[in-house]
Amino acid sequence: MQSSKSGSLFQNGLVLGFLAAFLWGTHSVIVRYLTGDLGGMQIATTRLFIAALAIYCMLRTMKMPVSIQYRDWNFRLAVFSTVVNYILFHIGLEHTGAASAMVLENTAPFFVLIFLYFFADTPVGRTDVLATLLAIAGVFLTVFRDFEGGGDPVLGDEMEIAAGISWAVFLIASSRAMQASQSTGERLNFLFGVFLCSGVVLLAMSVFAFQVPTGNDVVFLLLLGVFPTALAYYLWYEAAARVSTLTATLMFAASVVFTFINSAIFLGAAITPLAVVGAALIVFAVFLTTKK
Repeated sequence: MQSSKSGSLFQNGLVLGFLAAFLWGTHSVIVRYLTGDLGGMQIATTRLFIAALAIYCMLRTMKMPVSIQYRDWNFRLAVFSTVVNYILFHIGLEHTGAASAMVLENTAPFFVLIFLYFFADTPVGRTDVLATLLAIAGVFLTVFRDFEGGGDPVLGDEMEIAAGISWAVFLIASSRAMQASQSTGERLNFLFGVFLCSGVVLLAMSVFAFQVPTGNDVVFLLLLGVFPTALAYYLWYEAAARVSTLTATLMFAASVVFTFINSAIFLGAAITPLAVVGAALIVFAVFLTTKK
């Protein structure tokens, strides 16, 4: 009976993770629209505050107490890595192509493996390494057609690799915290604290380049803050509480698949055979990590 229950929870974790990836996949479509009027750091800061407000409303609706665990080491790492990632990713995107940025940030699973092996005393098998390499190759193939130059690609690429490292820290810290959590309330409070504290830190960087958003910008900022940020992260946190750290990490890479699908639907992007192969590799890599 216990085995059946665990299997059910595990399968739910996969479903929740892919739902989160689907919502993350709408991120670039919305941001691409917003960057026509607003700066990257302003968008990043605003979406964090909106997401924090959305999570707060969820907590109050569920009549759960609101608290921030400042003393939790995993929480501190999650906030620090979120701030660093948002800065590096958004600024790096100004110097390199969007496809390069997507591939390089999604090297995070590779760094997760390194951190788990050397710093967390976690066994890393050949299957884990193979799944990680397949996922990274899948991301590359999915966005291969969009590679482009411009700016200073060396600086931009270096920043995106650093963003991938910082994101790996976020994924590990969050996954460990979620696996140790006991309730939805704990997970929501952890996420609320990450959004709020990260937003406060980044506010100083965005206020100097503040631009007044249009009515349409406000609507899309609300959509960005609620769905690809608050709801997507919440679903991923619920998934991370049920699956392994590496599986949860590769689910983030699966967002590239849905980015590709949403771009085709809403932006008219072409669907290429390489992209289909890349998407299949990413999904296969996620399920490969579930095999003992």
